Amino acid sequence: MASSSGLLSPLQDVRRQVGAWTRDDDHATLKLVAGITLLALVLRLAFLGRRVAHFDEGRVAYWAWHYGESGSFAYRYIIHGPLIQHVDSWVFALIGTSDFAMRLPVAVVGGLLPLSALLFRRHLRRTETVAMALLLAINPLLIYYSRFMRSDVLVAAFMVVAFGLFVRFYDTRLPRYLYAASVFLAFGFASKENALVYVVTWLGASGLLLAKVVFLPNGYRDAILFSTDTPSSGEIRARVVGGARNRIDAGRGAIRSFRTRHDSAAKVLGAYAGHLVLAVLLFGFVSLFFYAPRGAGVPGIEHPPAPVTEGTVGFWEGITNPALFGDLLQVTVDRVVDQWGEWLEPAAEKTSDSYVSHFGVYLKALGFGSAALALLAGVGYVLDRLGYTAPRHLVPFLFYAGFVSIFGYPLGTDIGAPWLAVHTAVPFALPAAVGLAAIFRWGLNALSSDDAEGVGITAIAFFLVILFVTNAAVTQVYTNATTDGNPLVQYAQPEQSLREELTEMHRISQAHDSGPDVVVYHGESGDDYDGGNAYVKQDRGDWNESWWNTQPTCIKWYNMLPMPWYFASSDAQVACENGETALGTRIQQNQPPIVITQEFDSTVPRDRLRAAGYENETYSMRTSGYKNVFTVWTHEEYVRNETAS
Repeated sequence: MASSSGLLSPLQDVRRQVGAWTRDDDHATLKLVAGITLLALVLRLAFLGRRVAHFDEGRVAYWAWHYGESGSFAYRYIIHGPLIQHVDSWVFALIGTSDFAMRLPVAVVGGLLPLSALLFRRHLRRTETVAMALLLAINPLLIYYSRFMRSDVLVAAFMVVAFGLFVRFYDTRLPRYLYAASVFLAFGFASKENALVYVVTWLGASGLLLAKVVFLPNGYRDAILFSTDTPSSGEIRARVVGGARNRIDAGRGAIRSFRTRHDSAAKVLGAYAGHLVLAVLLFGFVSLFFYAPRGAGVPGIEHPPAPVTEGTVGFWEGITNPALFGDLLQVTVDRVVDQWGEWLEPAAEKTSDSYVSHFGVYLKALGFGSAALALLAGVGYVLDRLGYTAPRHLVPFLFYAGFVSIFGYPLGTDIGAPWLAVHTAVPFALPAAVGLAAIFRWGLNALSSDDAEGVGITAIAFFLVILFVTNAAVTQVYTNATTDGNPLVQYAQPEQSLREELTEMHRISQAHDSGPDVVVYHGESGDDYDGGNAYVKQDRGDWNESWWNTQPTCIKWYNMLPMPWYFASSDAQVACENGETALGTRIQQNQPPIVITQEFDSTVPRDRLRAAGYENETYSMRTSGYKNVFTVWTHEEYVRNETAS
């Protein structure tokens, strides 16, 4: 015993200092959360522009660039919420177009997310507040998709902050929290349509909590006691009737207490009615700002783009001219209703096979990217329900919200989307913090009682959590970030080796000023077009035809994503060819710096390209699917110039 005491004694000072902080040092808590937030920002900003853009990143970034270039914008659900397009267009104007710039808003919001733990501090211990911030900061799933230009982290962050602000309003009754909540709620809805799902999960979690309060006032402890007892039918009847009476009496007491505190329901409503109306108006104005058309609106993003005319009604025209404000509202509401209606349709068409497939992708991403957090959330929930920690409605509420998301999101998505697991990880952070903080306190108690075994078990638990999180972060976020074996990588991700070629294309496009910088070629016909694999439109008469202003219009635009984003951000001039003879003539006479062909295309004049001085490298545009393997041919003149420099 003496020896174990001797081993533990050097840690007693640490235990005393931490114990003092957990009792009475709010300032230290704020500093710790601030430090954790700084760490979160570093983890998200480091090497942010290194990974090659995903299909979805390239598509949305292109339209943000297009808005900045043309001044025209219209909401389309397929690009998701419009917030990121607006913010990215501002960022591009400030620091230029790049992968770093397009991901910067998401990285910053994801990095600041740990601060949201402070909104729940009245309902959490200090250790739990810090633990929640830490889990939001270092979770590999959240780190990966905070470094990914999609709106999932944005909507998750804004909605959890809005929820936290509603909690603060409930705690303090200060109207400023109500106004702030309405703004962040508008940010959430402007980020992505599944903000609506957050509201649904909140309502569902509220229903489950209400059912628990009505039927099991003390949580699952009543259910456990009931299951281990074998009362007679008369005793069961007495318990049910007595329990119902107790609950009715408790409800009446709560109502009396509420009326005593606030005089009457009418006065409470009267006190906050004005604030509620203003909060709703604030939500509406922020939403209008993001959803309203700009420039020529829908015609301005179609091909050919319509010019802005004097009769065009966009956000600024409607705001600055009261006579046009009604028209602005009508145009915006009609567009939002139409697009949201289209967004809601796929869920009704879901088959059992697609659901199982998408559920598997979701579960795999959650398991490999967020297993420690999910396990700790389960621990925190059980501890709360069994009374080992102070029971708080927030713990089961957010656990319910995250848990039902596991089964709900695969129903609504039309593709296998690992990023959707973000919507379980974020609400799980609070119950997981309760579990992690409980383990931490057990360790402190073991230290204080010289319990070497307890300290050892706690140390092992923390070591395993740290090991998993570190391993997942290193192997899934900072290395192997584009490989098929990474469960966080969605199949429409190009391979990382393409990065060097994209850098070269950007350099060449800036230096080359005569003729096209890039020629895209596809010469085969038939199945390659029917299967949607070709890069170039089959009919030359359609090369200048497009529904949307997706430049260059001669290519099968979606097949080549994210390359159109790189063409646009590099200001590259792109031409197309679909005949072997025409390509041969072009490379002999004009010698474009770069030619892009597809590996499976048997008509590619490989020998003629090599004879004309082109060097080639082959890449995959997707993590799976041989049909999207392509070759980049770079003329030796430009390769030598780079080598010489």
